[in-house]
Amino acid sequence: GARLDSIEQAIRTTPGLQVAPPPEIIDTAELCRRLDISEPTAIKWRKKKKIPFFTIGASVRYNWVTVVQQLEKSAGK
Repeated sequence: GARLDSIEQAIRTTPGLQVAPPPEIIDTAELCRRLDISEPTAIKWRKKKKIPFFTIGASVRYNWVTVVQQLEKSAGK
C-alpha cells in the first residue's frame, strides 16, 4: 500500500543508511562449492569458529552473507 511505498522511498533516500541483504541459507555442500573447500575443511572451520553456522535438527546451515562477512573480517587481521 501507500504506507509501504513511503517507507521504501524513505529507505532509498536516506543517506548513509545501510540495509542488510536478506539471508541466503545454504548447506555444507553449497558452502564448499562456493568457497572451493573440502567438507573436512568446512568442519574444521566450524570447530575453530572461523565461520558462523547454525543447526536445524541434525542439519548444519550457513547464512552466506554472514559467512562472507566473517571471512572478510578475519582476513583483515
